[in-house]
Amino acid sequence: MSDATARTRHSGGVPGFLHNLRFAALALIAVLAAACGGEDAVPVGGGPLPNACADCGTALLTVTDAPGDFQSYAIDITSLELVKLNGAVVETLPATTRIDFAGLVDLGEVLSARQIPAGVYVSATLRVDYTNAEIMVEDEAGGSLAVAPVDAAGVPLREVELTVRLDERNRLVISPQRISHLSFDLNLEASNTVDLAAATVTVSPFIVASVVPPAERDWRVRGRLRDVDTAAGSYTVQVRPFHHHQHSTGELEVHTTVATAFEIDGVAYSGAAGLAQLATLADGTLVIAFGSLDTSDYRFTAQRVLAGERADELRRDHLAGTVLSRSGDTLVLGGVRLHWAPGGNVAAEGYHRHHGRYLTMPVTLQVGPGTIVTRAGQSGGSLVSGIISVGQRIQAFGDVSRDGTGQLVMDATAGLVRLNYTRLVGMVTASEPGKVTLDLHSIHGLRPARFDFAGTGMTVTDDADPDAYEVAAGAGLNTAALPAGAYTRVFGFVAPFGLAPPDFNATTLVDYSASRASLGAVWLPDGVVMPFNAMSATGLTLDTAFPPSPVGAIRVGGVVIGLDTLVTGLTLTPAGEDMRRSYVIAHRGSWRIETFSDFGEFVAALQLALDGQTRLYKLVAYGSFDGPAVSFGTRQLLVVLND
Repeated sequence: MSDATARTRHSGGVPGFLHNLRFAALALIAVLAAACGGEDAVPVGGGPLPNACADCGTALLTVTDAPGDFQSYAIDITSLELVKLNGAVVETLPATTRIDFAGLVDLGEVLSARQIPAGVYVSATLRVDYTNAEIMVEDEAGGSLAVAPVDAAGVPLREVELTVRLDERNRLVISPQRISHLSFDLNLEASNTVDLAAATVTVSPFIVASVVPPAERDWRVRGRLRDVDTAAGSYTVQVRPFHHHQHSTGELEVHTTVATAFEIDGVAYSGAAGLAQLATLADGTLVIAFGSLDTSDYRFTAQRVLAGERADELRRDHLAGTVLSRSGDTLVLGGVRLHWAPGGNVAAEGYHRHHGRYLTMPVTLQVGPGTIVTRAGQSGGSLVSGIISVGQRIQAFGDVSRDGTGQLVMDATAGLVRLNYTRLVGMVTASEPGKVTLDLHSIHGLRPARFDFAGTGMTVTDDADPDAYEVAAGAGLNTAALPAGAYTRVFGFVAPFGLAPPDFNATTLVDYSASRASLGAVWLPDGVVMPFNAMSATGLTLDTAFPPSPVGAIRVGGVVIGLDTLVTGLTLTPAGEDMRRSYVIAHRGSWRIETFSDFGEFVAALQLALDGQTRLYKLVAYGSFDGPAVSFGTRQLLVVLND
């Protein structure tokens, strides 16, 4: 941000993968260079950085995750260091940050926007502490099970140090007056192997590098309000990632448009009116923005903004969960993460001060005429609590207590309930203009069998049916691209309670079948010296027949194709030039990672590594599968070696 920009200071009102096989391997980081810089900056040496210096540029750090089978995956990031070409080390996080990566499946968060010395940065080191990890998976009955993280030897996992050397073609280049970007993409499905019987998860975390930030993501900026520029249509926050409210990780300017939806202390506004209301708030007010990052200059533009005491404060009880059932004004919620206010009514056993606790048991929510109800993206008007329906993902603010049986109950009769975007996954059984019917596989990660849809329809026969779940497609959504048998991911809002059909109003439809295939292979028990029949700059031919043959499958939507059925082998090729591509070699013994954006360079390095002694243990890929050609076009490919 330029000092020449006019600003208004606000003062006194001025404007599974496979269920029986989970693959260990990687944590994915994306890196993009922005400009050139010198190598004469003074090393910071690990201490906190000033927010600005004469020879500094902004390093925008973001974090996200690929879909996985975890209900919660909360771990502590204790340190993040960037290493320059001349060996100087810069620490970019001022304090431990707790992150629930399972909550970042469709969302990225700005972790830091700090000023760091100019220069070329060639590697990153992340220290991750699993000591107090909260990792939850679905058990055999569809409930929640806490699993303990262990290493490959079965020893409880504590702090690990992960180092990645960035792709030589795409190093992080920091220069004054520019923003450069480093995006962490942690792939939980590929990084962990779950043993339900032992209630453990074997973790092999690796950091790898990619060329551009993950696509198809909404991004979130959470922070404390610093100033508002109503003329420019923007505001600035001191970044506070996730629920960490004690330390700033830099400042970021957030831009708004005439279509930006604001919710300020439970009241909806739009565009300039919302920004003007934001300008009346006190310095330090919590503001959370959801929007997009422009990959040319990393300008953040907000699509919706939450602000005020009811944005996401820790001074009162609040929760996030999915409505499992409703009877009158009593709702039962599952998949709940609960935050207790300090000095509240309930003892917070196992509670993390800034992150709350994921609950294995349902929570009862009481609403009433006095409950304020808002909806994500709402730009005006008011809603009533009677519309909250089964399957809706919500956030609620109220008072938590225990009933006579010890079960948790939140009283939100004088509180607030926010309807958030809800995610469905299912197979299309019928499609017509403006409508698709789904065989539901999950609602925000929970099995349909956990829901009681009684009362959702205008009559009993109209109640939502998970085997024939009717989704209304919003304007501009192409249902013709989703024929019967296609697998889709849907975002939107559940229809008001008692008014189905339709059962759901979609704002986004995503077709899984064409480009969202995944591949996982593991060579048991100790890996294989040479897993490929052929290796070249244009492709790798995976040997699926010669012992030891790999165990695993290709998954295209809900279709699972076992590798043992591909008797002629499987060819792995690079994806098209227009796609984001990342190729990685992870060395499990040394925690070393090599990252490539060029497939030929990746293959050459892999040929050197497979020296007749080193064994390949696992392979994970994402891209598209061509069945007739038995070929997998890889946009992300990771191999894990045992050295």
